Amino acid sequence: MDIGTWLISLGVVAIAGFTRGFSGFGSGLILAPALSLLFTPQLVVATVVLLEMTAGAGLVPEALGKTKWKQVLPLVLSAMALVPVGARFLALLEPTLLRRIIGGLILGFVLLLLTGKSRYTHPRLALTSGVGALSGFLTGLAGIGGPPIVLYQMSSSNLAAANRANFIVFFALTQIIALGSYWASGLISVTVGGLFIRLLPAFVVGQVLGQRCFRRVNEKLFRRFVVGLLLIVAGLALVA
Repeated sequence: MDIGTWLISLGVVAIAGFTRGFSGFGSGLILAPALSLLFTPQLVVATVVLLEMTAGAGLVPEALGKTKWKQVLPLVLSAMALVPVGARFLALLEPTLLRRIIGGLILGFVLLLLTGKSRYTHPRLALTSGVGALSGFLTGLAGIGGPPIVLYQMSSSNLAAANRANFIVFFALTQIIALGSYWASGLISVTVGGLFIRLLPAFVVGQVLGQRCFRRVNEKLFRRFVVGLLLIVAGLALVA
């Protein structure tokens, strides 16, 4: 790996870590399409899951007390069923096509969020299960299960702290299943471990900075940050 590629990788990972620490999600959305331009998608997806799990381990204890379990548990159960299916498709789809499909999905989710038409108060179980299943499939497919859950949670009447806690706990649980699926598919290797260890310090520094910034922002800024992040990622995935 040349020095230019390495510096770009560290910068991307630091930004992703900041995003995760600030909002409780989003690092996979940045890392998967960006790092796939530098490394093979299979290597990237497995590394992203390891980084996400490391981030979640530090954030979960604080989030547990704020998590709305009646919202999260149905999402997790339906997601778990589809994670292995997504992991299977990971080996079958062409990388460029995969990135563009995901970019289109993210853009669609953002547009729905901006319309405000998806706001709910008492979501039906069928909708909750469908959102969880879609997120699980995308988690297995590319380590990017965030958009359906983010749209769903950000369209609720929850406060930012509750949404953030729900994100953290949901992704922590589904990523354990994803890691097991990747292991069974032979996607976890020494190369993945080496890349993970080299990128981890930049990710941790970014995450700590993001956590500190979160304590100093208001509800409107939080929502603007989330929407802006998704728009940027959608554009990146579509043009890559």
